[in-house]
Amino acid sequence: MPKTSTHGAEELAIRFVNTVAWRLRDASEDRLGSPDALLAWLRDNELLSAHDARRVAARWTTQPTAADAAHATALRLREAIYALFLGLIHNRAPPAAPAAFFEEFVGRSSSIRLQWQDGRLNWRADAPRATCDDLLRPVALSAAALLTGPRADRIKQCEDDRGCGWLFLDDSRLRNRRWCAMGDCGNVAKARRHRARTAGP
Repeated sequence: MPKTSTHGAEELAIRFVNTVAWRLRDASEDRLGSPDALLAWLRDNELLSAHDARRVAARWTTQPTAADAAHATALRLREAIYALFLGLIHNRAPPAAPAAFFEEFVGRSSSIRLQWQDGRLNWRADAPRATCDDLLRPVALSAAALLTGPRADRIKQCEDDRGCGWLFLDDSRLRNRRWCAMGDCGNVAKARRHRARTAGP
């Protein structure tokens, strides 16, 4: 059964990494399988308005090479962020290549700006002139804040034995959360334990 998102409240960078479902299976599900899927994700996560997403899509239609390059950059950034988060989770230094790419990406010049909307500040790209880097910059900033901030030790990976692999922030009081969501992998694990306890000899 397809894995559905339960992470609306998660940090932006974690939502981005979690566009790969069943990451620890041999056959994972990539939710960013095309430039169009990337634009849809940016729109759904309020990094682009529907109007601006259509404008970028129109530009990419006439410039497919640019669209493919943007998509490839997005996937590379996602996997670099995942490698950095995984290093924190396992208390080890991340591989050099993903770390170097992330550092270089964060250090690139950008034309994003702060925008006040719905009672909060958010980073936004100026869509008519936005580069791929601009569109992805808020994701990188979210990752950088998590990697170096006070919640870095709360990043965990779902322990579901079916191969979920989604990341989450453990903000529980006892820091003992094990699954991406109780309504998904947690309930499945509980049901399995219950069946095991009640199964006959």
